Amino acid sequence: MTNEIAEDLPEVHLADVKQELEPVKGMSVWARMRLSYRDMRGATRTLIEENPSEARLLFFVLLSDVIFFLSFGVRLIVSPSAVVEQALPVPAQLGVLLIGALFLRTATMYIFAGLVCLTGRAFGGRGGVKAVRAAVFWASLVSAPVGVLGAMISAGFAHLEPSMPILGNALFAWPPVLIGILAFVVFLAAGTAEAHRFTKTTPVLAVYAVITLVLLLAALLFGADLMAALGLSQ
Repeated sequence: MTNEIAEDLPEVHLADVKQELEPVKGMSVWARMRLSYRDMRGATRTLIEENPSEARLLFFVLLSDVIFFLSFGVRLIVSPSAVVEQALPVPAQLGVLLIGALFLRTATMYIFAGLVCLTGRAFGGRGGVKAVRAAVFWASLVSAPVGVLGAMISAGFAHLEPSMPILGNALFAWPPVLIGILAFVVFLAAGTAEAHRFTKTTPVLAVYAVITLVLLLAALLFGADLMAALGLSQ
């Protein structure tokens, strides 16, 4: 009986089963990051031409969030420099602040991308909202590993500070902290210049550098007082 049923069944081979697979468009994240370190404008151009989905762009900014807070933790918690710790005290409610900042940074990146789009258009840029958002989010992700490198250098300096007091000097303590911000400004200028189809990157970089300098000075002057007013300081 079993043999008769088996003979009635058609013979099926795996080769007869056809499955249409959707091709993966564009290069991988890591390949594009390597390209970005050599040619940020070119990498941004290819990303925009691929017309990435909103989910993909959100993935970029969330991944940059994770890497950013990794460097933040190394720099300010694991092994902070005395100079940096005095200027940027570690908040008492650190866990709550990190969780809130994770969502706040993501929302801020969307708002920031919108401002970059509007500002660029005011100066003759032709970038679309999504193209500029792709450039901003990608610049954030590309610069994030540089921030981790700076955090590791800061941790090394802090570890050697007792035996080499000169490393506690602001001249040595601050550059590793600022290297991630500098990288973001450079990559952001190149990416948004490409998104807005500006011929030159240097004028865009100069504007971003001035804005960043003003914001850094404001953070150093009023950051500790603001944290104290919010009840976040130790």
